[in-house]
Amino acid sequence: QNAGSVALQYYLSRLYSGSDYYASIGPEGLARVYQDLFGDPWLDPDHSIPGSLQQPDLRFPFVAGQVWSYTGGPHTGWGTGEPLAAVDFAPASNNSGCWTVPKDLYATAMADGLIVRSDIDGLVIDLDKDGDERTGWVLYYLHLALSGRVPIGQEVTAGQPIGYPSCEGGSSTGTHVHVARKYNGEWILADGPLAFKFEDWVVHNGRKAYEGTLTRGPLTITACSCGDAGSQVVADLP
Repeated sequence: QNAGSVALQYYLSRLYSGSDYYASIGPEGLARVYQDLFGDPWLDPDHSIPGSLQQPDLRFPFVAGQVWSYTGGPHTGWGTGEPLAAVDFAPASNNSGCWTVPKDLYATAMADGLIVRSDIDGLVIDLDKDGDERTGWVLYYLHLALSGRVPIGQEVTAGQPIGYPSCEGGSSTGTHVHVARKYNGEWILADGPLAFKFEDWVVHNGRKAYEGTLTRGPLTITACSCGDAGSQVVADLP
């Protein structure tokens, strides 16, 4: 199963029921129609995520030397449910809920790239700079304030300011930034063979969405929306 096959099964379940549904997803259903029209798909294997793929080096999405809290372990990249592709960070603060951050607490580019989306439903950095977020590695940010964010078409370098964490864009209970990765248009799981890695800190799932840890050698940071000391981490790279 993958995102594409599940989407097709769901779509067909809305059109057919019972034996008609099972026929549609069987070898003489959609698969036969596709093969008659386009040929055998298995003769042209999918290489959208090659087995040798490695994550590029990524910084934390905030300024070097600042203390931010790891407020959300692996959770949905967009919407609800799986895939658990995103994690959350928020500036360390005594404030709770939605608040306006000072000018020095901006979110930063995790790597060099080109801004190919910058609106209320997210900001996207295209690492191969081809202008198409459906190809190669892209970095996705949500909950950046509309005011002060970088525009579409601007090239950025790792560590450069791109906007301010907020509650804007989607559902949010507090000021933070939500970050995720895609490769060739597919969400990449935050924990797995290509685990999210920031400056040698590696993301791990918890028992359920939004729980989990960051580890680097013997050090462990535990995700908590409370922003306590055990959830705080410092960006190292200048």
